[in-house]
This record gives sequence, structure tokens and C-alpha cells, in this order.
Amino acid sequence: MNFIGNIIWLLFGGIISAIAWSLAGLILCVTIIGIPFGIQCFKISVFVLWPFGKEIELGNFGVGGLIFNVIWIIFLGWSLP
Repeated sequence: MNFIGNIIWLLFGGIISAIAWSLAGLILCVTIIGIPFGIQCFKISVFVLWPFGKEIELGNFGVGGLIFNVIWIIFLGWSLP
């Protein structure tokens, strides 16, 4: 069932979303400060291609992670699906 769900997802928007996340990752990797965000965009891009049957693991990054998450939401996170 996961395979069928992934194929349907690819046909109805998964490829476009993965391309958008990859482009965002490339743009962010232009600057030194944006490289960690760009790497995460590439990880999200791979996840968006085949979402069914995968799990997301959340990490505990403390105050630094909170600050970077706020920066991410303000500058890029809100604009992508």
C-alpha cells in the first residue's frame, strides 16, 4: 500500500514539491550561514519524494535549535509546502 500511495503522491505534486525543496536547498547553500538550512532542505526533499512508509525523528537541540527554527520560519519555511 505504501508503494501505491507514493506513486499517487508523485503524480499529484510530490515531484514539484521535491524540486522546490531542492532549489531552496541550493539557494541556501550559497552562503556559509545557510548551509545547515540547505542540508535540511535536501533531507526534506528526499522525504517529500517518498513520504509513505517513512518516519521522522525529532531531535532535542535546545535554545540554539529554537533560534534556528524561528529564523527558518521567518525567512523560508512559511513559503514552501
